[in-house]
Amino acid sequence: MPSSAGISFFPSLHHDHSLMSDHPAKRARAATNPDPTYLRSKIWYTDGSVILQAEQTQFRVHSSVLSLHSTVFKDMFEVVCGDGPFDTRVDGCPVVPLFEDTAQDVEIVLEILYDHKFYRTQQKSFAQVAAMWRLGQKYAFDELRDEALRRLQYTFPCALADFHSRYFSDGATVATIPDTYIITYPGLVFDAINLARATGLVSILPAAFFMACSASLEHRSIQQNILHGLPGASGALIHLSSADKALCILATTDLVEKQFNGPYSWLHSCAHHCHGNPSCYRLRNVVRDALGVPIPRMIALDPHMSGEEHAEQFCLNCRTISQTVFRNRQSMLWEQLPAVFGLPPWKELKGQMLQFVGSSCVLHESWGRR
Repeated sequence: MPSSAGISFFPSLHHDHSLMSDHPAKRARAATNPDPTYLRSKIWYTDGSVILQAEQTQFRVHSSVLSLHSTVFKDMFEVVCGDGPFDTRVDGCPVVPLFEDTAQDVEIVLEILYDHKFYRTQQKSFAQVAAMWRLGQKYAFDELRDEALRRLQYTFPCALADFHSRYFSDGATVATIPDTYIITYPGLVFDAINLARATGLVSILPAAFFMACSASLEHRSIQQNILHGLPGASGALIHLSSADKALCILATTDLVEKQFNGPYSWLHSCAHHCHGNPSCYRLRNVVRDALGVPIPRMIALDPHMSGEEHAEQFCLNCRTISQTVFRNRQSMLWEQLPAVFGLPPWKELKGQMLQFVGSSCVLHESWGRR
């Protein structure tokens, strides 16, 4: 049995639909002119052997190209080769309906399959990466799926060290989503969360949710963005689901509390161990102000501790305690991050990536050397 036997993206191959049944296949209709109710895509090879149909758009391509990259298409064409059992034909080519796929996703993936220069360009649009992930998963376009996962995982990593190196590159003092492999725009993080929810890619959610809750310096602005949306690549507002809006609003308050009781809990502990240096008291107040009292700011995962530039002015006890507590509690907060958003622990999330594509989830370590 072909490996894709359990996949229902071509339901006629696995259920009692008109394209394949226990009864003799109907005689295929003679070659016809294009149906005026469908649009002909710019991807239309006159020597193509099959027509894919997504929404109201048709694409004429080569079954050999699809089979080369997708085991699902390869298995399908082996089963339904020759004259049937497709009832609908256009220009003599069988029409294969792609259920629930958007014409945009199909066009993007087909352009990639026929463009040998695609991988030479480092940056890709989120629409490209999302299409590669969705259709790569559904139709076993393994190379596209793995490429999309690498880009998504690079942008929304599972390790604190990766988060630091990518979000605070070139000495940045504010966390910025890296645009190394996905072109950024204000609503990118919302698009990523929606994609992850729709496709089960929960491993990128902790970092994405955290950025949704800290993408603006002020707590008040963060909540406004969550409620009202952010501009997408086209300029239209991108919104989270109602459930994820509520989740993020609650998480912003939880994270502020964890910030004061976690990485910045040294503000309290230092007071009990200070050598009595007057500058320590003054600098602790400077740091409290930097955290945004009375309007909180979410900087708990920044690699550089607020006030670090004044470290030499602290007494030895305060300097040692603040740096040790900050590093240790920051690592603890990162480990707690999935739970803040109602997700399984990191170990389970990383295991989920292994289920998706085997060892692909660790390929980010060698990404820069590809």
